Amino acid sequence: MSAPAKDLTPLVRPRSIALVGATPLESNKLASWALGNLLKHDVPADLYLVNPRYDTLEGRPCYPNLESLPATPDLVLVLVPAAAAIDVLRQAETRGSRAAILFSSGFGEGDRAGSPLDLELKAFLSDTPMAVCGPNTNGIINCIDRIPAGFPPYAMADVLPAGSLGVVSQSGALVSSLVQHLLANGLGLTVGFAVGNGIDLTVGDYVRFLATDDRTEQIVVYAEGLHDADRFFAAADEARAAGKPVHVMKAGRSPEGADAARTHIGALVGDYDAFAARCRRHGILMAHDLAELAALPLARGRWGQRIGVLSSSGAMAGILADSARENGFDVPPLGPAVHSALAERMTLGEPRNPLDLTGQSVVDHDLLPAALDAMGADPGLDALVHGMLIGPEAIIDKQMDALVAQAQRGASVAVFSAPGWHPVDYPKLADAGIPVFSSPDRLFRCLAAWENRADSRPPGEEPRTWPEETLDDLLADIAAPACAPAEYAEDRPAAVKLVGDGLDHKSDLGLVELNVKPSDIASVAERLEARRGELGLSDAVVVAQPMADPGIELIVGTRLDPEAGPCVVVGLGGVLAELVDDVAIAPAPLRTAEAHALLDATRAGTLLDGYRGHPPSDRDAAAEVLVRLGNIAARHHTEAEFNPLIVHTSGVTAVDVLIGGR
Repeated sequence: MSAPAKDLTPLVRPRSIALVGATPLESNKLASWALGNLLKHDVPADLYLVNPRYDTLEGRPCYPNLESLPATPDLVLVLVPAAAAIDVLRQAETRGSRAAILFSSGFGEGDRAGSPLDLELKAFLSDTPMAVCGPNTNGIINCIDRIPAGFPPYAMADVLPAGSLGVVSQSGALVSSLVQHLLANGLGLTVGFAVGNGIDLTVGDYVRFLATDDRTEQIVVYAEGLHDADRFFAAADEARAAGKPVHVMKAGRSPEGADAARTHIGALVGDYDAFAARCRRHGILMAHDLAELAALPLARGRWGQRIGVLSSSGAMAGILADSARENGFDVPPLGPAVHSALAERMTLGEPRNPLDLTGQSVVDHDLLPAALDAMGADPGLDALVHGMLIGPEAIIDKQMDALVAQAQRGASVAVFSAPGWHPVDYPKLADAGIPVFSSPDRLFRCLAAWENRADSRPPGEEPRTWPEETLDDLLADIAAPACAPAEYAEDRPAAVKLVGDGLDHKSDLGLVELNVKPSDIASVAERLEARRGELGLSDAVVVAQPMADPGIELIVGTRLDPEAGPCVVVGLGGVLAELVDDVAIAPAPLRTAEAHALLDATRAGTLLDGYRGHPPSDRDAAAEVLVRLGNIAARHHTEAEFNPLIVHTSGVTAVDVLIGGR
């Protein structure tokens, strides 16, 4: 049973703050930066400075310890070396403080994980009622209430970047860069949380707080490795139920990126594709880079699949159309009425989608408004994307007025700024809620993320009910029968192979022979026995199986991911599985429709439906295996792999099975 959630209010909105380790502003240390920020923004909380080396600091009394303070602080900022930090936390707990931010590093980072100091801190945090951010953090910045409890560069600005986004980051250094991107997009923060090592409070705790915060409208997360994955996804569900979208950028798409994240925060990093699949299941939008993470909130809404593209530049219109297609959108032909209306207005170019308004739009300032009106009324288009160029102010103003008018009529409109400008450079558009992007691909990736945002599964709902079964039960239904070579009694050719733990590349090692005549089984078995001795595989055994009927070969399995949990994997199988590398993954359990979608996410879906004259295979039977496997993995945390699972015109056969995990 998990511990009850702690109250984060004293972390975010403390009525009083004690800064332990306070130093003079001119010392240019982390503690002086934190103090400077609190003073600069005239923090609306009682402020107590603690350092036994000073009687006064910056004209304020300075106390030797927490015990000597005239009142109990809600929040304690711990800005002392790691060796002294735990004692300060104990003093804060004894004094009755409700929260602390532990800035010190030197606990669980890199090779310090599991050190005596790390273990001592974890033991204390597991038992304290205080809500503790960190260690190894640069703080929590409440931009709305002017409470900069930390020292990231964005907290040192003259004005805190207040807005409606809650930000949670496992990297303190990254937050200020993210904030700069957000500011360029005209966006600001309610609260910025730098998680640090997240020993007490984790990403999920901060997301849950923001889900209940009335002033937060969307939540932006940078994650490296989540040891609280279940808590995070539960919090994301709460945010979505409250109408607050969650956007995530996750490190670790490459092995090198995953290793860097592990070193940085000492967390267990899971498979990126598995994590992304679980995010889709929960309706979380994922970004590929920092600029995209900062742009996703701009595109909030539904965009449809049919995009009308227009620009005063044919090149720009073509580039936008390319990007639209590459990101899964359609750029359909214009309807007859729209085509006729534009043909009457255009003296140059051809009315089409994408629409090149040509140089005519430079002298005919009413052409773009007319084109927007015509395309906005086209029932065959769901949204309009305009490519904005550099030009005289009079022309650009006219274009912006036309775009705003279209948005006010209820049309979905987005803008690509070819000069690379941002929403803050187009205040008219920003005020009208028209998102502006400095990259065509970023524009359409953001629109696609919103359009493809899946409906999250209601908590606790399971797919179609299957019997309470184990992997052995499933194998009893679909596995090819195997026996000792001497017991083979079939009159059909056999597969003779050596099986044992860890033998997952038998063909490469020469440990399997196919289409063996029954009369030759004994001699083939003898050769494989000899091969077993050469390789020192004393625990392996030789078995014979009837050759399975032909069909489409899949690789199907389950894996237990540290962040995504139990997952189902499927792709093209057989000896070419690794070469083709065409697999899809989804969290378990699965509905039947989700199993079919998983098949269609690879080339296997096309092959199963029949390709170039081949008869269709039994994709329903394959989908049933995926659903049953997902159910088994979710209930029993079983890891297994079938390669190949042969899908026939009727039914399936599991030929090779590897079993592992818990």
